[in-house]
Amino acid sequence: MKRRISLASVSSRLPHAIGGALLLAAGLTAVPAQAGPKLEPSQASLSDIQGCMESNLVDRGALRDLNVTVTDREGGSHGLRMKLYWKPGQKGEPRVQLRLVEPLALNGSSYLLLQSGLQEQVYFHLPSAENALHVTGKNMSEPLWGTDFSYGEIKQVLGLVFTGSTERHGDASINGRKVYVLETTNDPILSGYRKVVSYVDQATCVLLKSEFFVKGEQPLKTLVADPASVLTLDDYSVALNYTMRNHPAGSRTQIEMSDFTLLERLPEWMFDPQRFFDPYE
Repeated sequence: MKRRISLASVSSRLPHAIGGALLLAAGLTAVPAQAGPKLEPSQASLSDIQGCMESNLVDRGALRDLNVTVTDREGGSHGLRMKLYWKPGQKGEPRVQLRLVEPLALNGSSYLLLQSGLQEQVYFHLPSAENALHVTGKNMSEPLWGTDFSYGEIKQVLGLVFTGSTERHGDASINGRKVYVLETTNDPILSGYRKVVSYVDQATCVLLKSEFFVKGEQPLKTLVADPASVLTLDDYSVALNYTMRNHPAGSRTQIEMSDFTLLERLPEWMFDPQRFFDPYE
């Protein structure tokens, strides 16, 4: 069963009056996210912040369309289209499936991420293969479909913190927005990164920026949300556009997320490592 609950991508491309009228007709609100903080920053614990971030995710099956543009050092670019399926587990744990739609040569290629606590399992399937590949170790930092996102990084566009041991550092500011600063450390042999520093908007609990470090004090990659794309819709706040930059390669990948659709009966097999790549209509 499909039910669209947001016209975010439509309203962002229409004049304010028209977009607002459409949202009001649907019984929704979409406004630039500049309200007061959801939490009291001086008293917010790490678990409070992470819980606030997770509250921006729907608690049932959902679909988002992704338009992806990859640009290399010389300025050449190519596009991909994907569908992102989300359905939390019985205990609310993140479960994400990405399915490639275009280019047609790779149509049906699929990615699955399952998370339980600090443990993640990632699977990848190509249409020509009989079974899915279980991605582990340093392979987690390999590029996904030729983008600047690795197998372990794609969940950041949902506003989730990189998996590992996380601590809160002193607050900061990005483009005039006050942010929480969270530093996550992990075994680089398991994740590909020594640490990831995330900057979370205090007003909305939306991830505005992540820096990925392998060694030294300069990030290998930086993920940044377009601040103009941050919207609040009913009780949810989202960033519709993110850009990942790979600094040594001089490349970048932009992800634009479109309309948000509830799929209240999204089948469980779509998050089964043995079947997630089966056709879904």
